[in-house]
This record gives sequence, structure tokens and C-alpha cells, in this order.
Amino acid sequence: MYQVQYNSSTDDILIYRMIPANHKYFLLSDLAAARDYELCVLAVYDDGVTALTGTKMVGCVSFTTDSEYGRCHSIRDQFLGGTMIIIIGGIIVASVLVFIFILLMKYKLHSNHYKQKAAARHANVCSQTNGGGGGGASEAGASLRGTTVVDLNPSLDEDAASQ
Repeated sequence: MYQVQYNSSTDDILIYRMIPANHKYFLLSDLAAARDYELCVLAVYDDGVTALTGTKMVGCVSFTTDSEYGRCHSIRDQFLGGTMIIIIGGIIVASVLVFIFILLMKYKLHSNHYKQKAAARHANVCSQTNGGGGGGASEAGASLRGTTVVDLNPSLDEDAASQ
């Protein structure tokens, strides 16, 4: 097994690739144009004594890619890293805020609907008392004293209690 290590001088990110021992060629396809690279090949083997993996340096080479090489293209690293994270985070925050706003509007509409129903329900309730003296009251007037009369049919004025 072989290990290929390479990095660019501008970003100093070390990239590792493992290659099977039977491969004689390896194509580097993710190089950027107009950059200096340092590439090293290491042989990876099993150390029989310690049961650990050992490495042996096969060789290193330094090279520079052409400025307009067809297979090499510069990708803006900061765009792929931080900017994409900020964009995705902004989309998530915006969608959560829209969801909260929709829930608040729904709650406001339902609470106003119940307030209007409660106001309409209590609009036709009136309290009626027939005075304080008990001497001259008739028996029909005495039965209504201190009671609450609820008009269940506000559109009909033919009820005896609403007259």
C-alpha cells in the first residue's frame, strides 16, 4: 500500500491519498492553477514486531501548476467554507422566523375570534332587579326579584321576559 501526501503552499492543507500496491499511476485531479505543490510518496507496510503500521519514505517532489492549465481551476476557498455556512444558517434562521410569525398570526386570529364570540354571547345578558321594598310587590314581581334574565332570541321581541 502506498500513501500520497501533497499540499499547496498557499493554504498549507495536507491531503492524504491511499493507493493499492498494484497501481502504478495515480491521477491528481483536484489541483488549483498557478500554485506550488509539494508531493511525497510513502510505502505503508505492516510491522511484524509491534503489530503497528510502518511507513517508509519513497520520495518527494516539488512542482508548480500552470496558470491556465485546463484541468486546474481555482476555487475560492472562503466561498466554499465560511460563506456557504453563513448562507445556509441564514436560510435556516429565516425559515424559523417565518414559522414563528405564522404561528403568532394564527394565534392572534383565533384569540380575536373567541373574544368576538364571548362578546356576542354576553351582549344579550341583562340583570334585572325589582327594587328594594317588599310590602307592595305582587307575587309575580316577587318571583323575578334578584334574578338574571337571559334573552336567547334577541331578534324576537315577542317574549314576555324581554318586554
